[in-house]
Order: sequence, then structure tokens, then C-alpha cells
Amino acid sequence: MAVLLTEAQLFDVRDRIRSIAERQIALHGTQAVSLRSIASEMGWTAASLYRYYSSKAELFDSVRVVANDRFSDAIEQAYHSSDDLWQRSRAIGDAYIAFATAEPAAYQLMFAYEQEDAEKSADLRQAEQRSKRTLTTYVRDMVDAALLQGDPELIAHTWWAALHGLVVLRMSGKLDHSPPFDVLRHAAVRMIMRGAREQKG
Repeated sequence: MAVLLTEAQLFDVRDRIRSIAERQIALHGTQAVSLRSIASEMGWTAASLYRYYSSKAELFDSVRVVANDRFSDAIEQAYHSSDDLWQRSRAIGDAYIAFATAEPAAYQLMFAYEQEDAEKSADLRQAEQRSKRTLTTYVRDMVDAALLQGDPELIAHTWWAALHGLVVLRMSGKLDHSPPFDVLRHAAVRMIMRGAREQKG
């Protein structure tokens, strides 16, 4: 008969499973990771994992929720680090890069191409909205203060697309013969922000 676990024990076991899944994804990619491979590392049978996750899709969804929450924690801490809006913007950019650098597996899983919107749980949608909210709110603050002009959503998405593109290119080794990453990053931000400051109306 299965042993009943407390809520705290269930959380600890699920957290361990997620950590192993994330590590295996970093090493082998999402397609190569299975409940069987995770269970094998834990010394379990694959059937044992079904007490905690009903499928690989549910497990990966949960890993993405936790990764998004860690990312949001870092971005929100940067948001609250300064009342100076330009300094706040720089802090958020630094936090974004620091997270992607320190947790490349989590970052890649958050934005994996095979992640279908229709398959996302309510928890994952909420976690993604949380990170999006902070990445948009600081730009809205700058527009409200007349430091930038234009649609905050458009400016924020343009900034994110540029930064994300640079991060992915660096992760894939495509920037090895380009100007240094920080040079490219700051140049992209300057161009976007300058364009937002020079808009008329």
C-alpha cells in the first residue's frame, strides 16, 4: 500500500523530480527526457512518478511554472531596486541577462518552440503573465513619466524580442565572431530607447 505523504513531503518530492527533469533537459534536450529517464536517476520505476505527475507534459508544464516564477522573482527584485526609472530599466536588463546566464536550461525551457499554447495549464499561463507584467510595467512607468513616448506594450515587446534574440544567439554560439555580447545588448537598447524618445505624439 502506498505511503501517504504530507503536503510538505509532496512538495519536496515534486521539487526533486522537477530539478532532475530540468538538469536532464539541459544535458539532453526536451525530446530525449522521459519519465523513465527521470525515474531511473531517482532509483524508481517510471510507474512511481505517476503518483506525482500524470504525464511528461504535466511535469514539463510544472517545471516551466517554477522556472517562470524564479525568473519573475529576479525581475521583480530588480524593478523594486531603484526609484530612478532609468536605473530601474538597467537593473531589469541586468537581471534578465543574469537569469539567462545562470539558468540556461530553465530559460530555454520557458521559451521552447514545442510548447503549444493550447497545452498550457492555468498555472503556467498565470506564471507567464506575471513575468510579462513586470517587463511591461517598467516601460509604462517611463512613458507615464514622459521619458519615453509610444505604446508601452510595443516598446516592451520590441526590447524583449531584441534581448531574447541576442541571448539565444549567444547560447547557440552564433555570436562568437561578433562584437561582444554586452556591446550588442547596450547598442540594441540604446537604439530602441532613442526611437521611443524621438517619437512625435
